[in-house]
Amino acid sequence: MYLDRGEVTDLSAVPPTATHKALAELGFTPDRPRADQREALRDRLHQLCLDPVPVRISGLRVVLTDRCNMKCSYCFVKTNTGKPDMTEQEIADGLTYLFETNAGRDEVAIQWFGGEPTTRFDLMQHGDTVADSLAAQYGVKRVRRTVVTNGASLTDAMIDHFASYEYGVGISIDGPPAINAEHRRLLGGQPADDRIQRNVRRLLDTDGIHVGCNLTPTPANIGRLAETVTWIIDHLGLKFIYANTPIPTSGRWMVKGRELAEELYQARLVALGRGGLMFSVLDRAFQALDRRRPMLFDHMQSDRTLNVALLPGNRVSLCDINFTAPSFLHTLDELRADPNLLGGIAKKVAPIPECGQCPALAICGGPSRNEQLLIGGDRPDPQMCDFYTSTVEIAVWDSTGVQ
Repeated sequence: MYLDRGEVTDLSAVPPTATHKALAELGFTPDRPRADQREALRDRLHQLCLDPVPVRISGLRVVLTDRCNMKCSYCFVKTNTGKPDMTEQEIADGLTYLFETNAGRDEVAIQWFGGEPTTRFDLMQHGDTVADSLAAQYGVKRVRRTVVTNGASLTDAMIDHFASYEYGVGISIDGPPAINAEHRRLLGGQPADDRIQRNVRRLLDTDGIHVGCNLTPTPANIGRLAETVTWIIDHLGLKFIYANTPIPTSGRWMVKGRELAEELYQARLVALGRGGLMFSVLDRAFQALDRRRPMLFDHMQSDRTLNVALLPGNRVSLCDINFTAPSFLHTLDELRADPNLLGGIAKKVAPIPECGQCPALAICGGPSRNEQLLIGGDRPDPQMCDFYTSTVEIAVWDSTGVQ
């Protein structure tokens, strides 16, 4: 609804005014909806042909090793367990599945992951060579390559390789040294910030590499996210920042939802004001309002394809941030034999009655399958609910979505 100045003034008076009455007739009330809106949302999804079941796998997060030179308090990967690294044959098998599944298509995505993937740079080199051969064999036009790294141990050979393949390099860093070292230190306990900053500059000085920052909100930087983003852009020179959703490794969020939403919004404005871009879950609310479409299937790409985790042992996890839940795990042969197994990651929309009265219903849609497994039930973390309702309030107030 668009309100003129007089109507806004009318709304600030004691109700019911003429504006209050007119809005009530159109369905706008100060209270939450009285009726359960879940069926209406499901009908809307059906009309828009939005289905939570993926159509195919279009990208692999290749978990080369669980070895890591750092120990981060919030990491969702159990590192340095002594489990075997991936083999060259397992990489070839996984990539073959990816390319044969996407034969003739425009693009597939490969992301090298760990642990710290650069500890097995030899496997990355092998995989890139195999990918080139498979792309030619199956007629895939482009291979999009990325690596997520802590940036502490980059060599000249690695940087040259990244440049030759036009890599996207995501550096995991959570702020200035005083903030970053709170939760991110080398195995020996010492910080690595000086080393990481030097390597970021080396990457930025090399043509052909697209460098960004993966920022995780933690108790150390909540209250300082705007300051953190300022430092990342002005000091590090990184203009692309992706803020992770707090990963509920124990089933619960580490930060307060409303505070996080408000801080992400302020940090977003800071990034824009400095010529940078910052993306986070907050953007789902803006996109939903702008497109007039529900934005609740965060487990899939916009084309209904899926990025999965390729694990040692020719296993695949349909959830790329959960490598252990049995319901997500399948072998490559099982996926070939039964593509319907991809439905195991599909999100159950609004699983509890309270979701039907939530103003963030079409943006959150309730907890994901991964969150339900971590929590041990279908009832979401209250901080998650506060976060999504706050993002809706912010997006509507900001009016960016009304264009």
